[in-house]
Amino acid sequence: MVAAPSGDRAHPRPRPCGQMRTSRTSARDALRRVPDGARIVSGGACATPLTLLRELGTVARERPGMQLRSGLQLGGYPFLDAVAEGALGYATWHVRGELRDLLASGAADLVPVRASEVPALVAAWRPDVALVRVSSPDRHGYVSLGPSVAYTPTAVRAARLVIAEVDEALPRTWGGSMVHVSDIDVLVDAEDPTPEYRAGTPDETSARIAAFVLDLLPRDPVLQMGIGGVPEALTIALRDADIGTVRFVGMATDWMVDLFEAGVLDRRAVVPDPAILAADALGTRKLLDFCDDNPAVGLYPSAISHDAAGLGDLERFVSINSAVEVDLRGQVNGEMARGRQLSGVGGALDYAESAYRSPGGLRITVLPSTTRSGASRIVPALDTGAVTTVPRSLADVVVTEHGVARLRGLTVRERKEALVAIAHPDHRDELAAA
Repeated sequence: MVAAPSGDRAHPRPRPCGQMRTSRTSARDALRRVPDGARIVSGGACATPLTLLRELGTVARERPGMQLRSGLQLGGYPFLDAVAEGALGYATWHVRGELRDLLASGAADLVPVRASEVPALVAAWRPDVALVRVSSPDRHGYVSLGPSVAYTPTAVRAARLVIAEVDEALPRTWGGSMVHVSDIDVLVDAEDPTPEYRAGTPDETSARIAAFVLDLLPRDPVLQMGIGGVPEALTIALRDADIGTVRFVGMATDWMVDLFEAGVLDRRAVVPDPAILAADALGTRKLLDFCDDNPAVGLYPSAISHDAAGLGDLERFVSINSAVEVDLRGQVNGEMARGRQLSGVGGALDYAESAYRSPGGLRITVLPSTTRSGASRIVPALDTGAVTTVPRSLADVVVTEHGVARLRGLTVRERKEALVAIAHPDHRDELAAA
C-alpha cells in the first residue's frame, strides 16, 4: 500500500547477547531518575502509560518545572491536577474534553501540528524522557509498542531516558512497533489495565449521512475515516455494501474487525501492504485481540500512515472526515467553536491532500446540518475565532443529512447555492441572503 521501512516483521531478527541495559523497578523509583526541568514525551491512545503518568503527577508537585507533551490520552489524564496547579507544564496536539477548560485558561497549551509532522516535531524537541507502554519481552528481548505507534518509536529513539511500563495484555502488533529492551532504560509493571476506546452508537442523523456517503464510494476503495458517529455508521453499512474489497488507512476500529470477518476487507493483504494501515488501533479488547500478531493490521508512525506523497499514489483513496462547520466558500473548520479549542489539527489536511493526489480519489467532509441547539453548521463565513482546517482550494464534497454538495470546480456563487441546498431547511433562507 505504501513504502514501509525495513524491520516491519512482528518478530525481528534477534540481537546479539550482551546488549541489555534495562533495569526493573517501581514507577516511583523510575521517575526519580527523571532530571529536574525535564522535557517528557508520553505515549498515548490505547498504549497510554497510565501508571507512569499517575506517578508523574505526584513527582511534578515535589519537583515543579517539568514539561510534558503527548497526543491523545486514554484512561483519563491522571496528571491534570498538577497541570492545573502550575507544577507541570503540558502541551498536546490532540484535544479531548478534559483539556478544553485548561486550554481556555492557559494552564495547558496546544501544539497546532499536522499528524504527519508529529514524529519530526518530537525528534526536534529533543526530549529528555520518553514514557511508553509496551508488551512483555519475547525470547529475543523485543517488546511491542502495541496499538499506538504514531510517534512513540521516535520518542524512544530521541529520548535520553526511556521508561516503559510492561502490560502483559498489550497486543504485539506488526508494522513499526517493535523495540528491543536494550533501547529501554527502566521497566515498570503496569498497574492499570490496557486503556480502551469505546465508540458511541451512531444516531439516525449519522446513519442518514453515511447512506449518502456510501453512494459516493468507488469500487474497491482505500478508505480513511476519522472519529465520530458518521464514520462508525458508515463502517457498519459497509458490511452489506457491494463495493468490492476495502482497505483502510489511518486508524483501526472495532467495527473493522466485523468487516474483516465478513470478507469485506482483503484477507490476502498483509504487511507491508496490509488491509488496515494505521498509526493507532483505537478500540476495545475486541480490536486489541484482533491486532495481536495479525499481519493484516500494520501499525506505523504517522509520518508513514499520514504521508500524502505515498498515499496519493494509491488509486481511489477516499478521505472522510467530520467538521465543526463549513462556510459558504467551502472552507472547513474542524477544530474550534465559539473561540474554544475542541480538537487538534489531526490528519484531516494530510488525508485531504492524499485524496487530492490519488487517481480517482475523493475528499468528503461530513457534518450534521445543525448543532444540538439548532444553530446551522453551514455558515456564511468562519468566525474570526475559528481556523481553516481544510482550505477551500481542497474542497470537494460536503455531506449533511439533507444531501450532497459537490463543490469541486464550482464558482464561489455556485458553491453557495450547493451548500445552502444541504443546510437545514430552517436556515436556508437566511444563508441564501447572506
